[in-house]
Amino acid sequence: MLLFRERKQIKKKRDIEKWQKALLEGNPSEDSDIFKLVKMLIQRQYDPVILFSFSKRECEFLALQMAKMDLNDDQEKTNIETIFWCAMDLLSDDDKKLPQVSNILPLLKRGIGVHHSGLLPILKEVIEILFQEGLIKCLFATETFSIGLNMPAKTVVFTNVRKFDGDKFRWITSGEYIQMSGRAGRRGIDQRGICILMIDEKMEPSTAKMMLKGSADCLNSAFHLSYNMLLNQLRCEDGDPEKLLRPHFTSFKLIVLFLILRNKQRNWK
Repeated sequence: MLLFRERKQIKKKRDIEKWQKALLEGNPSEDSDIFKLVKMLIQRQYDPVILFSFSKRECEFLALQMAKMDLNDDQEKTNIETIFWCAMDLLSDDDKKLPQVSNILPLLKRGIGVHHSGLLPILKEVIEILFQEGLIKCLFATETFSIGLNMPAKTVVFTNVRKFDGDKFRWITSGEYIQMSGRAGRRGIDQRGICILMIDEKMEPSTAKMMLKGSADCLNSAFHLSYNMLLNQLRCEDGDPEKLLRPHFTSFKLIVLFLILRNKQRNWK
């Protein structure tokens, strides 16, 4: 078991070193579809661009294909370096030497960013600041970037419209599409936002219609009542099982459903 873990750590270290080397040298993939697409968007001044991928590895792989593209002038590169190291001053000297910290800067200076859960929190925060300031023109991100953060762009690109949900590969839902495509178009700046889907397989018209024109996903409560919860509540001196249920979303939905049914009953009378 220990030997297996050591092998796994060695393989992971080699993968990281390989990624870091490619990040510094640039990956000559100028003939790739993603490179041509981003180049066209930049030439037509459709930046900033957010390119959504559904895996951290794919985010990094696609970003490396852009490593030869330089989207910033000398002044912007200086500003990026200043902001970057001002933020990194919060880290200890040892943390500043981490490969993830030192090796992502060359990519950022070219105006290309990566944003996913595998990055250090301080790095994600810096990348968000640089993107808001217009210093990152092309950002490769996972779908978590579309949730909660106010980071609009002129163009949103879906590098794929199928994702693995932990069980199987499936088409993205209309709610997921709405959430991510909603980043396209900056209020007060752009008259319209641009959304591009990269599709490399056959899609039925009904599937496309449901994805693009469907309604947002229904909200469902993740709260699950168990016997232990009820027993622990009853053990308390002023325990009240109803108090446990009252503030949850499921209770709210049931109350709304009750009011709707009651109004219907009154109309029938």
